[in-house]
Amino acid sequence: MTRSTFDAVQQIIRDTDPEVLWRIATMCDGHGILDPQQLVEAGLHEQAVSYFTETLKSAGTPKGTIFVDGQPVESLEGVYGLRLLEAIASALNVTYPSFMGRGYQARAIQAALRAHLHIDESTGTKP
Repeated sequence: MTRSTFDAVQQIIRDTDPEVLWRIATMCDGHGILDPQQLVEAGLHEQAVSYFTETLKSAGTPKGTIFVDGQPVESLEGVYGLRLLEAIASALNVTYPSFMGRGYQARAIQAALRAHLHIDESTGTKP
């Protein structure tokens, strides 16, 4: 992708409604590969979804194997949730602490995004 495409996707993220960004952020657990159509249905612009959609391959290790419906697969086309969370935070200039585990990292990014977007913890919406 070109620099202009990257810049355009970052602008799309910045222009996205904060509640939509939060809804998308809560879909990302640090491990999962998301169905691109689910992200479009959640409100993320198709150009951004397309930018983050990739073919991810199983590594053949217990932690590096991709499963679909409980069965291992060689590859899967989708959006890696942790990468999307990092991109949302980057586009919004949100800083967050670094953690070793992917799940811990995702939760740290989500917490930073919730504070930045002024999302109420109990309702998941802006007050």
